[in-house]
Formats: sequence, C-alpha cells, structure tokens
Amino acid sequence: MKRAIFYTLFAVVGIVLLPTQLLGADARTTAQAHWHDGIEAYENRDYATAIDSFNQIILLGEASDDVYYNLANAYFKQGQQPTLSRPFSGGELGYAVLNYHRALRLNPAMEDARYNLELAVDHTNDTDGVPQSFITTLWHGLRNMMTTNGWTIVSIIMFACTLTLVMIYLLSERIALRKASFFTSIVVALCFLLSTLLATSSHYAVLNDNRAVVLCNDTTPVHASPDSASKIIRQPSQGVTVRISRSHGEWSEIIFADGEKGWIRNSAIELI
Repeated sequence: MKRAIFYTLFAVVGIVLLPTQLLGADARTTAQAHWHDGIEAYENRDYATAIDSFNQIILLGEASDDVYYNLANAYFKQGQQPTLSRPFSGGELGYAVLNYHRALRLNPAMEDARYNLELAVDHTNDTDGVPQSFITTLWHGLRNMMTTNGWTIVSIIMFACTLTLVMIYLLSERIALRKASFFTSIVVALCFLLSTLLATSSHYAVLNDNRAVVLCNDTTPVHASPDSASKIIRQPSQGVTVRISRSHGEWSEIIFADGEKGWIRNSAIELI
C-alpha cells in the first residue's frame, strides 16, 4: 500500500514538472536558434535583424553576458549606418551603453565589453566622476575581476585549504612540515578573508545597483524639481549613466557622475 502511494506521488510530481521541463528545453532551443540568426545577421551587417534576434533571447529569459554584449554591439553599429541623417539618431547609443553595462553586471571581467563601453561613452556628453582614492580604485578593480559567484567559489576553496593545512599542522610529526603548514595556513586564511570580503562587496554592489542610462534620440531635459515647468538645469545626451536616488510619480531624482542632482521623467531612463 505504501509503495503504491509512493509511486502515485512520484507520477503526480512527474506530470506536474514535465511540462515545465519541456517548456524550458523549448525556450533554450528557440534561444539557440535566435542566437545563430543574430550572429549571422550581424556578420552580414543586418544589424536591425540582429537586434531583434538578441532581444528575443532576452524575452525568453535566456539572456547572458554574451547576449547583452552582442546586442550592444549591434545597437552601436546600427547607429553608425550611413543611411541615417546623423549618427545614433534613433537612440541606438543609449541602448548600446545600457547593454554593455548589463553584460558587465553579469561578467565584470569581460574586458571587450568594458573597452567598447568606454568607446561608446566617448560619444556622449557624460561628465567625469568624482576622483576616487587609490585604495577605492584598487578595491573596485580587484572586485571586478570576477563575479560574486566566482569570488564565493574562491572563498570556499581557500577555506578548505586552510582547514587542510591546520589538520596537517596538528597531525604531522615532522617539525619542518608543521612549520610550513602553520605559516602557509596563515597566508591562505588571509586569502580566504579577502575573497570573502570581495564576494560580500560584489553581492552588495549588485543588490544596491541603482544606476540607469538615459535613453533618448538626442538630449533630454533634467529639471530642478519634478515639474516640466521648472528650471532645466541640464540636458544629458543619450547614453549618459546616472544614479537614481528617489522617485516621485512619473519622475525620478538622478545624480550625475559629478554629483549634480536633478529630476528626469521615468520614460527617459532605464535601470541597468
């Protein structure tokens, strides 16, 4: 009787989960087809088709750093087509910057995305940020060498190595080996502490990432207050990256890299 109940429950669970698994497999297969179509269209300089294909992958929930990176490249190339009245007249630069940022958020170590992002930002009227100290710059550079998961894995490995070295120190009868394991365990323990701090810092940075990118065809006004009749204090171009401090109805207060604040319509920005 118990065995029959077990088999019945197993069959019910299988029936419930099977459609989800089939849908997931179908989505991946469709995403792979869109990926091949997007790459082929990009190589043939059909950037509009490439953009549509990569966006379809994102809509299917199969986005990755490579998808965002290639989507950004397609937007950037599309905005430089000779058929346009002027470069990026359709707002392509803003979407390129946005998707480079999204690629780097998933993979901070993607140097190609970082390099192309810098090239794209050179076409905007973005301001220089407040200079950071050497320690802060060094810490952010070290943190961006890997993702949160990457630093977590390193931390676990360092912890396991520390325990192993401690066990060797406690169990070994050779003085030389005990000395070597003792001092090495101290170094590895410090590496464990550092990697744990980097993993925590990376996780915190992702959770509290309030950056957004200005999306428009040219420039868009930033007001002194959440009112279109208020004074215009700035007109950032498409692709400028800002931070959102608070929202009020259809408006958001943003902070530029140089620290200046203002209000912009929500429709003119998109969160990274």
